Amino acid sequence: MPGRTIFPLGSMSQPPCPDAKIDAELYLAALNHLPDAVIVVDAAGALLFTNTAAEALLPGGIAGLGGQGKSSAYQVLDCQHRPLAAADLPLGRVLGGQHVQAEELVLVISSPPCTRWVTVTGEPLSTVGGAAALLTLRDISGAKQHEDSLLKQAFHDLLTGLPNRYLLMDRLSYALARAQDHPQVSMALLLIDLDRFKAINDNLGHQAGDNLLVEVGTRLRSQLCPNTTLARLGGDEFAILLEDVASSSAAVDLAEQIHAAIAQPFFLNHQEVYLDASIGIALGPAAYESAGDWLRDADIALCQIKSNPDQAWHVFDSSLQVQQDLRLQTEIDLRQALICNELRLHYQPIVTLNNEEICGFEALVRWQHPTRGLLMPGEFIHIAEATGLIIPLGWWVLAEACRQMHLWTTEFPAMANFTVSVNMSSKQFSQPNLVERIQEILAETGFTANRLKIEITEGVLIDHSDSIIATLAQIKALGIKLLVDDFGTGYSSLSYLHRFPFDCLKIDRSFIENADQDFEKLEILQSVVRLAWNLGLDVVAEGVETSRHHAQLKALRCELGQGFLFSRPLSPAAIEAMMAKKNASSLDPTAEPPSA
Repeated sequence: MPGRTIFPLGSMSQPPCPDAKIDAELYLAALNHLPDAVIVVDAAGALLFTNTAAEALLPGGIAGLGGQGKSSAYQVLDCQHRPLAAADLPLGRVLGGQHVQAEELVLVISSPPCTRWVTVTGEPLSTVGGAAALLTLRDISGAKQHEDSLLKQAFHDLLTGLPNRYLLMDRLSYALARAQDHPQVSMALLLIDLDRFKAINDNLGHQAGDNLLVEVGTRLRSQLCPNTTLARLGGDEFAILLEDVASSSAAVDLAEQIHAAIAQPFFLNHQEVYLDASIGIALGPAAYESAGDWLRDADIALCQIKSNPDQAWHVFDSSLQVQQDLRLQTEIDLRQALICNELRLHYQPIVTLNNEEICGFEALVRWQHPTRGLLMPGEFIHIAEATGLIIPLGWWVLAEACRQMHLWTTEFPAMANFTVSVNMSSKQFSQPNLVERIQEILAETGFTANRLKIEITEGVLIDHSDSIIATLAQIKALGIKLLVDDFGTGYSSLSYLHRFPFDCLKIDRSFIENADQDFEKLEILQSVVRLAWNLGLDVVAEGVETSRHHAQLKALRCELGQGFLFSRPLSPAAIEAMMAKKNASSLDPTAEPPSA
C-alpha cells in the first residue's frame, strides 16, 4: 500500500556521495507513479509491498496470484481462458525459483465484472533480509482489444460479420488434421452461389445489394446449428462447413432446406425480390490433403449446376475432377493451337433444293490436336466461349474462310458466285472495333463483301438488343448478308425479326427431324417458311438427312438446305477434288454429273 515501508531491495545505482542515504519517500513516489503493478512478497508469500497500480488492478490482494492473504475478487486464467492450477500461479512459481518472462494471463474480475489482459514478469530476489519475489503486471487490455479488432477484420467479412475465406480455410485445415486422428468422422463442405443477385444489385443499387447479402447471411445462419461454420467468401458466394454429419444425405437435406429458405421473398426498398441458390457439395475430409483441394471440388460441383439449371444442388464425385482437368488442359492447348496454326476449316455445302446445285458453304471450325486427333467444335467451343478465346478464334475463322474462298474463286471460276457463311459469337459483338475489323479482313483477303454471310444466334440479339441494331446496319451497309442461325430455339424470335435487318433465316434442325411424322412440327415448319416469305427473307433448312425431308421442304417452298443428304462438311482438299471433278464433267458431255 502507498504508506507501506519499502523492503530494502538493494542499491539501484551508485549514490552521488558515500554519505548519501536512500530516500524512501522518493522511491515510494516513483513506484506509485509507474503504470505497471509492482508486487514484492517474502519467502512465505506474505506481501511486503504493492504500488498504487497493483492495488487498482488486483481487488482483494495477491491471493489470486498465489500469495498470502484473503480470497481475491478475481480469477486468473491462462491465455486460452483456462483456470490456472495453484502450482501454476505466478507468485508460487517465482518463489520456487522460476523466472517468468512477460507471460500473458487473463484476470476475470467479479466486482465490477470485467476482464483484464495482463503480462506478468517475475523473478526471485536475494536480499539482506532473506529470499523474496518481485512481480510486475502490465495491463494490455487496450492492446488486446486492438489486436482482436485487427484479427476480426482480417478473418471476418466486414459486411456480414461472418468468417471470411481465410478463416474458412483455417477451419478446413483444422478439420483435415482432426480427420487424421479420427478417420471415421464424416464432414461436408457446401458452396452456395446466389442466382440473379447481380441483376438486383444493378437495378436497386449497391446499398440494397449489401442489405440483401446481410439478410441472406442471417437466413443461412437460421438453418444451422450454433457451432457450424458459415462463411462469406466474397461477392454473392457463401460456404458452410458441416462437421460430424451422419451421412451424405444429411448434407443434401441441408442443401434443400437452404435452397427453400433462399427462395422465400426478400423485402428491399418496399418491394419483394426473389433469389435462387445453387449449392455445390464436397464430402470429406478423408479424401483431401489440403483445404484448397476440398474447396476446389465444392466449386467444381457448383459449376455442374450452372450447366444444369434444373438442379438446386450437386454432390462432387471424382469423375467431375477428370472433366475439370480435361477442361483446363483443353484451354491451355487451345491457346497454343491459336499460335501454332492447329485450327482447320471444313466446309459444308449449301444447296438449292430445287436442283441440288451447290450455291455456297458454311465454314465450320475443327482442331487438329497434336495428340487427340481431329476435334469437333463441341469439344472445345464452349471452353473458348467461357475463356474469351472465342474472340481470336472467331476472327481467325472469318479471315481463313474469306482467304480460302477468294483463292478458290481464282482457281475454279464456277465458284465465282458461291457464298460462305461464318458464325460470329456474342463476345465478338462486344468488341468496339467489330465493323472495322471485318473491313480489314475483306481488304486483306480480297474477298467481296456480297459473298459473305454472317450467322448470328438469337443469344447474340438477346445479349446486345439495345446496342446491336446500329452495328448490324453498318455490317449490312458493307454488302454483307445477315442470317439468324438456329431460328426458333430462342424466346424472342418473332419480335426481333421486325427490328433487325436480316436477310435469311436458318431453321434449326430440331424442326426438320421427324417433321414427316410429327404433325405439330410440320405446322411450325410451314409457319416459319411463310413468315420468312412475308418478310422477304430467304430460308435455309439445316439437318436435311433424308429424301423425305428434302421433298417436304421443297413442297413448303423452302429454297436452300444443307445436311448429310447432300454432303458432310468437307476438308479444303475434298472441296477442291469435288470442284475439279465438276470441271472435268462440264468439259465431257458424256460424263455423269457428280454428286455434291
